[in-house]
Amino acid sequence: MTPAVAIVVFPGTNSEAETLDACIAAGMTARLFHWSEEPTLLRDFNAYVLPGGFAFEDRVRAGAIAAKTRAMDVIAAEAARGKLVLGICNGAQALAERGLLGEVAIGRNLPARHFQCRFVDVVSGRRPQACAFTAGLQPQSVLRMAFAHGEGRFCGSAAYFDELEAQGRIVFRYRGPAPNGALHDAAAVCNERGNVLGLMPHPERAAWAFNLAFKKPALRGGDPNAPAGAHAIFVSMRSALEHPEKQNR
Repeated sequence: MTPAVAIVVFPGTNSEAETLDACIAAGMTARLFHWSEEPTLLRDFNAYVLPGGFAFEDRVRAGAIAAKTRAMDVIAAEAARGKLVLGICNGAQALAERGLLGEVAIGRNLPARHFQCRFVDVVSGRRPQACAFTAGLQPQSVLRMAFAHGEGRFCGSAAYFDELEAQGRIVFRYRGPAPNGALHDAAAVCNERGNVLGLMPHPERAAWAFNLAFKKPALRGGDPNAPAGAHAIFVSMRSALEHPEKQNR
């Protein structure tokens, strides 16, 4: 049975189309699920993606209002049952606000203190199998993604981040110093179980050859719609849904 994925759309979400395409191309059945729909219908899905954007205009704090919606009540309950949840950029902020990433907060970029937009390279950790969304990668894999946020700095106590490091829960870090000042150069953090991932850079905006061809001339002569490196996140997601017995080995 093809895994069914809900791409959850709040007012202000703006990356849902690319995210939907990436999920479908990876072999999953996916559809947009709007905040105005009956939240209990979310229980019918196998997994959830919270895309980037500015949910509810990022009022109070980025992701703060989205984290308190009825839709997130259902997603949190389903995550506790083991279902997969991927939060990208604004989605990661909502996961952190909800407490689904543990004692991790996401603060304003430092030292810039403003929105930044660029392509970045991120490197997978030593134990990619610890997270459902990276289990298909080799350790120390380098993926190019799109960095586009003003509040993307993973932060918390130094002791807690040492624990994250020891547990392999910093599943991606920036190649080089974090542009946003994140502790341990963290670009993505997962929960203890490995089924919830908060990822600040956008894989869906760098998932195809045409997204990267301006920097890599070798890509210009091939299929512009061929999957690029960051699409591996969605392929790993599909594999984890189809083979849950392999997760966290």
